[in-house]
Amino acid sequence: MSKVKVGVIGAGGISSGVHLPLLSCINNVSIEFIADTVNPEILAKTYNTKAIKINDISSLPNCDAVLLAIPVGVKEKYIREFSKRNTYIFTEKPFAVDLETHKNFLKLSNKISCNYMRIYYNSTRQIKNIISSGVFGPIKKVSITEGGIIGKTGRSKNSYQADPKLSGGGMLMETSCHTFSQLAFLFNDISVREAKVTWEDGFDVESNATFDISDNTQFSIDYTATMLKPIENNATFFFEHNKIEFNHLIPNSIFTISSSDSEKQFVIEQEEYFASTFAQAYYLKWKDFLNKISTDSVFDTELETSIMTTKMIADIIQKGSKK
Repeated sequence: MSKVKVGVIGAGGISSGVHLPLLSCINNVSIEFIADTVNPEILAKTYNTKAIKINDISSLPNCDAVLLAIPVGVKEKYIREFSKRNTYIFTEKPFAVDLETHKNFLKLSNKISCNYMRIYYNSTRQIKNIISSGVFGPIKKVSITEGGIIGKTGRSKNSYQADPKLSGGGMLMETSCHTFSQLAFLFNDISVREAKVTWEDGFDVESNATFDISDNTQFSIDYTATMLKPIENNATFFFEHNKIEFNHLIPNSIFTISSSDSEKQFVIEQEEYFASTFAQAYYLKWKDFLNKISTDSVFDTELETSIMTTKMIADIIQKGSKK
């Protein structure tokens, strides 16, 4: 089998810390180049590949697929360029700055995916299996909290994450998008009933939203993400007689099951059918993407890029801005 030639665009921490170590270990992948607007030489030397300082994106070499590990605010020109070439595109999250841009990207290419890798978490798959099995009956309610006060980030004022136009904003784009991709994986019909968003200097720093789910049964999800106060990362699924609690941010989360009929608690540890580590989740996402390239499979781009995630963020911002 011929190797899939992958070009890496963006030589930041996510490329150097996750994607490149992983891609270098996959037998059917050849890292063709590492490109960046600053200085990709050191990283390219580490992986024995070509370094390209980007001046004109049209001069970037052709390859089978590109990784776009770049700020969401500058993605458009790269997606347009590689869509014209009919190149497979693997982008880091978040996928697009808004819903209209997301839809326009999908009009350009049917060979595009976004790294919402939490759908490969063992914890995500296990709660999906529990829901599908109906062992506890229908869901009555879900409550999700995440965030908390953080200390120094170590980022300079020149970091793209300090610019809302480049980064896409605050917690909704940076953190909530992963959680929303998990919810989009678990449920088909999600709508935002109400929302409240707190902003500071162009960044959303706290969001409260209520989602309505209208799959086989109807119930609501209360969601809170904040950087303004201490909070635990937790997802609680309430059933008629039981509730299940776990940390949805980690792949090997332990499930605690409580019963309203008893004071006993039961703990379920994850089985390693899917990702029990962050690296495994990235690997499974890449493996799925590369398999589709190798078999020339048709991409369901709305699913691959989780358009529901972008819609949920857009609806929260719209409804939250009306307060």
